Amino acid sequence: MLTLGFLTTLNMHLLLFSYSPLVPSIIQEMHLTDAEAGLLFSACMLTLMLLRIPWGLLCDKKGFKMAVGTALTVMGFFGLLRGFAGDYLTLLVFQLFLGIGFAAVIPCLPKLVASWFPQEKAGLATGIGMAGFPIGDILGLSITPHLLTSLGNWRNVFQTYGVWALVLVILWWTLARENTEKVTKQEMYQHVSVKRDFAILLRMREVWLLTGLFICAAGCYDTILMWLPHMLESRGVLSTTAGIMASMLPLGFLVASPVIGALSDMVGLRKPFILTLGLISGPAIYITGTILDPSIYATTFFTGFCTIGVLTLVLAIPIELPQTAPLVASALGLISSIGNIGSFLLPTIVGQIKDTTGSFLFAMLILSIIGECILILGVILRETGRKKIV
Repeated sequence: MLTLGFLTTLNMHLLLFSYSPLVPSIIQEMHLTDAEAGLLFSACMLTLMLLRIPWGLLCDKKGFKMAVGTALTVMGFFGLLRGFAGDYLTLLVFQLFLGIGFAAVIPCLPKLVASWFPQEKAGLATGIGMAGFPIGDILGLSITPHLLTSLGNWRNVFQTYGVWALVLVILWWTLARENTEKVTKQEMYQHVSVKRDFAILLRMREVWLLTGLFICAAGCYDTILMWLPHMLESRGVLSTTAGIMASMLPLGFLVASPVIGALSDMVGLRKPFILTLGLISGPAIYITGTILDPSIYATTFFTGFCTIGVLTLVLAIPIELPQTAPLVASALGLISSIGNIGSFLLPTIVGQIKDTTGSFLFAMLILSIIGECILILGVILRETGRKKIV
């Protein structure tokens, strides 16, 4: 099941970030402005933000097999249809519907982990599942230009990725299953109203602290991933070199998700890791945005490692909280839905600052402060690991 979860996260980011290398071709053919091209990407993020809470509630009520299977079907269908879009409005609509499927992944992944793994292995299992995200990033950014050259146009590329997504749909409906042998507290909540579920979560202090951590960690990672290549090119770095430098960010993601999860499981504590990663993330972000010497490879790697290391623990902690364990998908739906405000707003804010000041320096300072807020929120958050002091 964890393999299917890994393939699901990989599929989401492959479909999402394969768009970036195709932007120049789409702009040229459809005669778009940069703002219109940016809106095509933001369309996915908009529906993702709006629908993560409903997907989480649905997953808690109906199980992750049905929820993820339905979401993957939506991804595959509209991922394929993007390759047949005849005009801008049609492509925009397909991107909006693609985000509907994307919205289910984060809430449902912890539900899968909670169903199949004991609490002492939840961090590692969550990290392995999350490792699909950076691999999808890397594949989407690196393979897509070659496919575009081989296949001739962006529609054929979208169709190819759509076919892959539909193959995964078949694998999921064929192989996925619920763990019916594991009895959890979820059974007591099957008939509790959605309104009461949501009210429980809204009253929880830890839910809002985890939401704040999600805003800081995901917002910084996604914003830097979007802007770093352009930032480096504007300072005279060749586009090929800038791409290699920027790839250190998802590489840090790839390493952090299983390593931080496994180490925190081994130690039996979550909070010390959040504090350490928060302490490092701020300086790493700032240095990444202000230097050009070879050390930028290390600072970019650590930026991805620290922000995603925190995000891995944010996804694991609701499994361990007694109040959220029965409602883990709903909790992650709420946390990630509001938490993606950072990913939705910060890229635009950084662009506006660049337009106003002519430099990315002030924007990177703001992002580094947001990254350091992880440390502050981590201090307030209570420990949930198995070695916590009761």
